[in-house]
Amino acid sequence: MKIKKFRARNFSEALEAVRKELSAEAVILASEDKGGVRPYVEVTAAVDYDGAVLREARRTDVPEMLPPSAPSSRRSASAPAALTRTEAAGGAAPDGVVGDDIKNEIRSLRAVIEEMRRSGHEISLPAEKKALFGYLRERAFREDLALRACGKVTGPEDLPGLLSADITVWERPRASRAVMVIGPTGVGKTTTVAKLSALSLREGKRVAIITLDTYRIGAVEQMRIYARIMGLPFAAASTVAELRERLAEFLRSRDIVYIDTTGCNPRDTRYLDQLSAVCEVGVPLEVHMLMSASSDDGFMADAAGSYHKVPVDCIGFTKVDEAVRFGPLYNLIVTCRKPVAYLSVGQKVPDDIIFPTVDNVVDLILRKGCYSC
Repeated sequence: MKIKKFRARNFSEALEAVRKELSAEAVILASEDKGGVRPYVEVTAAVDYDGAVLREARRTDVPEMLPPSAPSSRRSASAPAALTRTEAAGGAAPDGVVGDDIKNEIRSLRAVIEEMRRSGHEISLPAEKKALFGYLRERAFREDLALRACGKVTGPEDLPGLLSADITVWERPRASRAVMVIGPTGVGKTTTVAKLSALSLREGKRVAIITLDTYRIGAVEQMRIYARIMGLPFAAASTVAELRERLAEFLRSRDIVYIDTTGCNPRDTRYLDQLSAVCEVGVPLEVHMLMSASSDDGFMADAAGSYHKVPVDCIGFTKVDEAVRFGPLYNLIVTCRKPVAYLSVGQKVPDDIIFPTVDNVVDLILRKGCYSC
């Protein structure tokens, strides 16, 4: 591990010096404008020689601070967005391999940062970068992700391209015949299942609904009413065996089955074990993780991290119309490395749901103020 200060006439020259001496895997720990007769920029950088620290840092919770050699362009809204589960996880390696690499990189990077702090260094920014940092923090970007952005762009006008490179949208695989919606209590799972079911019905598909939410008072009846209004077959299941039986029955005559789940504390290990078991029902199963856009960043990260045992395919953000800052959406997308499936913007079934492009998501994240319904 090596930490070194670089001085140059401007930030770009300093970064070039960092690359030449410490390699492109170096991390920018601090940058500061120095005044005087001959003004200069001082950059503190570090590199860990024990491993490749930053190959996938832009997709982890401790992101890369050093800009790439070439700026990324904003992705076209018409570009193909279909992802397999492995591709959504950030690479072609099997699940678990990429995750282990990233964990090692995070540990190495945190060690660098901790050594920097023990050495008395502080992260500081030039005036224009400080303004950009404030711009992102106002939108509730996490501090480390805001710092990363400051190292990659020169101003707010460059942010869409940066964010576009980190965001994908979900396109359902044709083989999927069952969709399970999971998420914390009160996130809007039942309403979302009703919306998705109604939209599939509009597309001419034969739909059925199953609920696993047999604990919450009135939950089964609420879902039953939705199904009755739409004329859809409906069943409740309280065990994995019952779910498997109901699925087999419905899939003999239905194109797709939507599964509503119990809202529960995502730190309840028994609940998570049950969800994991449900995923082994023997049919192609999509898992949509819902998060409320009005939740704070800490809750989102904690809740999403708790679902690590469940093979989540994509994220759906609900209550977008109730949120006032949208940086936490970006924080979660980067941390989870999952595509965005849809945005729920109200209670109307099935109208208040949007299947966004990458540009739509970027525009929402950079918005300041409430979403306009």
